[in-house]
Amino acid sequence: MKTIHLVLLLSFTLLSGTLHAGPGAGQPFPKLTLKDQFENPHSITKTDKLILISFDREVSDVVNEFLATQPKIFLDRHHARYISDISAMPGIVTKLFAIPKMKDYNYLLMLATEAEFKAQFDHQQGKLTVYHLEDGVIESIEFVEASKVAGLFQ
Repeated sequence: MKTIHLVLLLSFTLLSGTLHAGPGAGQPFPKLTLKDQFENPHSITKTDKLILISFDREVSDVVNEFLATQPKIFLDRHHARYISDISAMPGIVTKLFAIPKMKDYNYLLMLATEAEFKAQFDHQQGKLTVYHLEDGVIESIEFVEASKVAGLFQ
């Protein structure tokens, strides 16, 4: 009987497309320090209000396209951080092609390079994971079509 319940629970989780792995509303956002595209470490702080995380290249491409049209201080002005999970990218591709391209971006991009990163956070295939924070505590989590990223800043 327990096996049936476990199979049903797993099926519903997979059908919903959401993988629930991370902290939820009312919990503190995990302490996190990641390097940016210039190898400088950055941490999520209590003043950050919006954390955008992309786990898919297609999502990253759309978000990067949007951010490229914004002023350099755009994310800071909105107390936002953008994290791109590049852990699935082969190391040689990352070093020779991706990082050099990212250095041309006019915004800070925090890079998740370890495979364990993805397991810490909720995500849906093909969507941007958005954490709304207040004083370091998660107020809400949403999964947004990348094409709607501009609406997060209105």
